[in-house]
Parts: sequence; C-alpha cells; structure tokens
Amino acid sequence: MPRNFSQTLALSLFAAAALAPAAMAGQWPVFDHITLTPDGIPPVITVLSEDGVTWTKVKQSNILLSGNIDVQMDKGRVQWVWIKHNNTEIMNKVGSHNKSFAMAANLPTSTSNFAIEAISAVSACNAKLGTGKGIEEDHYTGITTSLELFAHAETNNEKLTRSNFGNFPVTVKCVGVPKADTPAADAADDLAAEFGIKSASLSIRKPKSNACPNTAEITARFATTMEGKVTFIYRQAGGGKSKAITINARKTAGGKFAAIHKQLVPVNDAIDTKYMVEAVGKGVISNWAALVMPCKIGLGGNGGLAQPPLVPIKALAAQLGIIGPKTKLCPAKATMKVWIKTNKAGKIGFRMVKKGGPVGQMIFATAVKGPAGYMATYSKELSIHQPLDTAYAVNVPGGVQSNFVPLKASCALKLPGEIDS
Repeated sequence: MPRNFSQTLALSLFAAAALAPAAMAGQWPVFDHITLTPDGIPPVITVLSEDGVTWTKVKQSNILLSGNIDVQMDKGRVQWVWIKHNNTEIMNKVGSHNKSFAMAANLPTSTSNFAIEAISAVSACNAKLGTGKGIEEDHYTGITTSLELFAHAETNNEKLTRSNFGNFPVTVKCVGVPKADTPAADAADDLAAEFGIKSASLSIRKPKSNACPNTAEITARFATTMEGKVTFIYRQAGGGKSKAITINARKTAGGKFAAIHKQLVPVNDAIDTKYMVEAVGKGVISNWAALVMPCKIGLGGNGGLAQPPLVPIKALAAQLGIIGPKTKLCPAKATMKVWIKTNKAGKIGFRMVKKGGPVGQMIFATAVKGPAGYMATYSKELSIHQPLDTAYAVNVPGGVQSNFVPLKASCALKLPGEIDS
C-alpha cells in the first residue's frame, strides 16, 4: 500500500451532481474525530549561547514524545495512520481496518525537526534577560511543538485522508554561560569540575511468568557529569513515593558517568500502575514506566486468573482559579484554587506551571466523590510584595493541563508612612 494517499475526490463535481441521491448514500468515508493528545512528562531540550551575551541555538539531540492516538469513523474503515513532526515522518502504522483506531504511542523525534519551534525556544530563553535574569544562570521555561496525525480511511468504493494537529509541551533548559570577566579556559575547567545530573531514566523488567506471588525489578539510571552522590525518590501513580535514596555516580565502561539503582517490587496481586524517579532538588525527572501484570494464581499448572488489575487514578480535566488583590496597596494577598476531576477517589499529583518559567514541584491532593463525580481540590494563599504580571496553569502528568490564568498586581500604593527610596 502506498504511504501517500490522494485526498482528491475521484469524481468531478459535475459527475457527482449527476448521480442520484440513492447512489451517493454512504459512498464517501466520514470521520467522526481524529485526535492526537500528549501523555507523560514533557521532554527537555537544551538552548546554548555561542556569544555569551544571548542564547542563540538549540542543542541537537534526540527526544521522545508520548501521546494517544484516537481515530473514529462514522462511515468507512481506518486503513492507515501516520504522524509527522513538521515535515519529518516519525511514525507509520497500518490501521485497524474497522471503524476505530486507538493506541498509546512513543514518538521518537529530534530537535532538528522543531523548525519554527526552535526559534521559539531561543526567544523564550532570551525573554528571561528582560526580567532581570542573568545569562550566567541556568533557567527553565516551556514551549509547545506541533505533531500532525494523518488517517486514511476507505469504504468499498472510495478513499479519503484527513489530519489534525496535537500540541505537545516541551521543557526548555537555558544553559548559563561563564561571566564575561572569567577567562574561557578557566570557565571550561570550572564547568567540567562541577557535578551535575544530566538526565534520569527508569526501566521495569517484569517476570517471565505471570504466576503470583512474583517479583518485578525497577532500574533507575541518572546520567551525571562526573563522580558524585545522587539523591532521589521513586514516585508511583496515585501519589505514593519512597523515602529519599542516595547512591554514588561512577564512571561506566563507555567513559561516561552514571548512578544506577535497582529496586525489587513484590507482586502478590494483579497490578496496573506506573513509576517514575525524581532527583531531589534538581528538577530532573524520568518518564513514567508502566508495570502491568494480570497475575495468575500459582496453584500448579496454569492456575486460575486473579482479580483484574485495579484501575489507576487518572485526571479527566483540570481547572485553575485565581482571586487577585482587590487593592493597589502592597504587600497584598492573592488566592489560588485548583480543581482536578478524576475517574475515582484517591491521591493525584500535579504541578503549577508559571508562564515563561519552570514547572513547580509535585503537589498532591485527594479526590473525593461529589455530586458531579470525583474531584480533588487544592488552595494556596500567595503573598505579593512587588508589581506582578504573569499567569499560571495546572499540569497533571498524563497530558491534562488547565488554561493559563493571569495574576496581576500593580503595587501602586505603599503602606502609610512608607517613604520611596
């Protein structure tokens, strides 16, 4: 089957108009919807400075995006789906040959495919310079990159291709440069001598048998700049986390440095969950890794099937509300409130995202059943001491994010008796 399908109707408008209505009925494929939505932790891309004055380019690297594909037909059969990152094809799958096609997909791509988004990443970094931030510091911000999902469908007689875009969040690390009065050679030596954590990854090795009880093995790996100590925690979907664990990074056989930790997980019942690791205080996190086992009961032979896996808690929607200061007098107070609709009761984690700034630490709230379903709520009071014009959003790992909500304060008035400096 050729990969590029024509979207042109096979009949001319004149010929189509000549057909009787009965002959036209059900002739063309009809899409109900075609969607591509992000899932998992946003990947990190790096922006570098070549002149020590501004950030100038995105570092070339491979990254992995995760998303969910959902194609539904009113009429016709899905025959083929493929995804492009700008002009580069990054996935191609034969369809399900029926009225629907859905799957979770890992989408390997590269910063070379970012095109205009690469310019946006550099601009987002340089916007930090206008806020009083120095280029000598590392900064974090965020952008989105667009992927286009194509779906080809057929009826018995005709073919049709449609597409839709999905916007995927990406974390941007703006790498600081040495101060101008520091000799370049000395600065390079200082950077080389500084311990840092470059990335985190997590993999899970399941037992070959589904008989229970059994044991799975989780391997956490942190790439570092040199030998040193890494302190991290394991997180589990739904809010569980381990105590802080400290391990040593050492030189590997390939000449690079890494800290590796293996954790055994007993599996006594059917399980369907996810794990990730987070370097404490460094903002370096891995993607989620799934552990799914149907867990046959070990009674000899095949045994009987255990109870089906528990459905993990999942965010369905997120909303943020902010009540700003009602006066121009500072210091002042603002109130931030979060609502997260879920599929069941339990703890769910989320992060606050500041527009043009880094993603915050993980916060957990407990969802309880209410008149409109299951809802988790969280509120926080903010103290404002200086003029402010920004916006915040709520991000729940798994692809759910609220709209950005503005927070402004003029601080035009001072406390009685206060004198301008």
